[in-house]
Amino acid sequence: MSTKTLAENNYILSKRNIFIDTRERINSKQNGCTVVIPHVCNNIGVFNGGFAAAVAKEYPVVQQNYSLLGSKMKLGHTQFVSVAKNNDYGYEIIFANMIAQNKIRTSKNTRPLNYAALAYCMSTVKIFAKEYRKNHENLNVEIHCPKFGSGLAGGNWRFISELIKDAWVDIRNICVYTL
Repeated sequence: MSTKTLAENNYILSKRNIFIDTRERINSKQNGCTVVIPHVCNNIGVFNGGFAAAVAKEYPVVQQNYSLLGSKMKLGHTQFVSVAKNNDYGYEIIFANMIAQNKIRTSKNTRPLNYAALAYCMSTVKIFAKEYRKNHENLNVEIHCPKFGSGLAGGNWRFISELIKDAWVDIRNICVYTL
């Protein structure tokens, strides 16, 4: 089986396809939910590498909205973009573009990920998920995300996984995908 539980980290680690899984979650009558997909974005308007490239291909509207941020493209800002909705059950797929990467990775900028901005963005995602649930008749909300911040952004996954435990401790279901 490609999914295993990491109870000590408070999330599920999956090698499945995040796009297929999230569409299945919003279309499930019995165990469906709204899914928030947070991922790290840079602050210079580049949305063509790593997970962002896959998002742009699957859901171009996410990149289009990111490109419209303009002066709001500052470290610590989080933009939420709804990309799909099941009208029968009310569940949605919502991307969270977390601006937590300062420029892009270069030989002089080996870790463009800004941990303080990431922690702030993650807190914003938690608040959004709680408010969403409250404002939508207590619909279940889950977080499904890539191993954000540890690829092109150069962050340390062990540290980021600790941030997940701390920042999203109240979120019932978190699924992290190893792409």
